[in-house]
Amino acid sequence: MNAETFKGAGYVIGAIIGFAAAITAFVITENIAISIPLLVGLAIPLGMAIEQKFQVQAREKDTRRRKLWFTLLAVGILLFVSIVLITKFI
Repeated sequence: MNAETFKGAGYVIGAIIGFAAAITAFVITENIAISIPLLVGLAIPLGMAIEQKFQVQAREKDTRRRKLWFTLLAVGILLFVSIVLITKFI
């Protein structure tokens, strides 16, 4: 069974991820100046990437592209954690 998604589903998912990250950052750091850029910086690119993935028909899985995706995701998470730790302890 292949469920089809509505147009804009990727943007909604990106927004949810962005809001969750922003709320988490605010709870940890109690600094709204970190939360707002984090929301915008995550929600828009993730929403666009997920939406593009939903709208494109099934493509061949490319291992190089998958490795690049996971590398970029790991770098982003590392930068996020480092910013949170720097602001928490300084």
